[in-house]
Amino acid sequence: MDNTKKAKLLTLIPIIFFSVSGGPYGLEEIVSSVGPRITLLLILLIPLVWTIPECLIVSELSSNYPIQGGYYKWVQMTMGRFWGFMEGYWSTLYTLIDLSLYPILFTSYLKIFYPDMNHLTLYLVNLLVIWLSVYINIKGIKSVGESLGVFKLFILIAFFIFILLGFFYIKFDFSPLFSQKSSFSPHHLIYGLSLAFWNFIGWDNATPVLDEIHDSHKTYPKAVFLTIPIIVFFYFFPVLIGVCIHDNSAVWKFGEFSFIANTMGFPFLSTLLTFGGMIMCLGIFNSLMLSSTRILSSMSKDKLLPAFFSKIHPTFHTPHLAILFCGFIYSILVLFDFENLIVFDVFFYLIAMSLEILALIIFRRRNILKKDTFIIPFGNMGLYLTISLACLVIFSMTVFTLITTSQSISLFIPLGMLLAGIPIYYFISSRTK
Repeated sequence: MDNTKKAKLLTLIPIIFFSVSGGPYGLEEIVSSVGPRITLLLILLIPLVWTIPECLIVSELSSNYPIQGGYYKWVQMTMGRFWGFMEGYWSTLYTLIDLSLYPILFTSYLKIFYPDMNHLTLYLVNLLVIWLSVYINIKGIKSVGESLGVFKLFILIAFFIFILLGFFYIKFDFSPLFSQKSSFSPHHLIYGLSLAFWNFIGWDNATPVLDEIHDSHKTYPKAVFLTIPIIVFFYFFPVLIGVCIHDNSAVWKFGEFSFIANTMGFPFLSTLLTFGGMIMCLGIFNSLMLSSTRILSSMSKDKLLPAFFSKIHPTFHTPHLAILFCGFIYSILVLFDFENLIVFDVFFYLIAMSLEILALIIFRRRNILKKDTFIIPFGNMGLYLTISLACLVIFSMTVFTLITTSQSISLFIPLGMLLAGIPIYYFISSRTK
């Protein structure tokens, strides 16, 4: 690809930002699930025990092996076709759930302005979001990154104004925070934890487009570590201010920041934040479509999916048929309600991430490291500490998820979906021999 069409640092940062976050939207129901103090603690703790280890792992892999297909290709290179397919399949399950939510959430914010919209109108708006994203993605990563840069700037400015005005409004009185009760059920705990992780996972989501990034071995690690403090800052302070103004945390729900801005007496800011919620949904949808369609393209080149998924647009050099296919699939999926699957969304992501950790270990054992690339600092001790923290989180969240859903028939749904990749792989393999 021509270097002028590749994403550079300032283009990549908003792509990663929307691959992971999109701002503090989505944190509201963590507050109502586990309380404000636990929420603020999670915002500070998860980056230490999960985000930094994951970013170190992804940065070393992306810097030393900047291959189109990213995490799918790393697993395939180290563990073979079967596990490469399972990585791609599990990641597809994760994005399947994730991407289905954002057009629906977009219309939930739109309903704040137009509460009387009927189901047909809402569905037409969903289609508009999907096919606008298809158009932007076909034009290529630079087009996606530039649009996401504008979206990111809008959201961060809106919440910076919210933080600034909020500090004046509460006059640095944080007493409501310490008067909150912290009683919640195991169901609320796993939902709150899953929502918290949902707002911090996805640092590898842009790696499938590494070949479309300028000097990706240097640019990707820089973009990742520049994005972490931005996300943490714009998570922590809006929640801190919000619970001091609206201290009935039990009733917090999506869109709460707009309500709080109205409570402060700033209807214009409330409007900005509502628009920001819509922009967040559009931004994350574009970012995840970018990465998920490149996985389909890479798997197609390896003859694990039909050949049309890897067809490249003659002008934009993007897998346009894979993007169009995803557009049709999501036009159907938005008719369903996936919100109850948020726990399984995180579950699939963490399982897929475990294969990336194994890929890093195997690469290190083969001693395949390049010069002038990012390597996890402090030698083997740094590597073992990083991997241990990540594995501890994956193991704990997996066990906790299985225990809390063990009495429910819904447990068999994610396990069935997880294992379904095995017969699918052997069926496809038998057809392509």
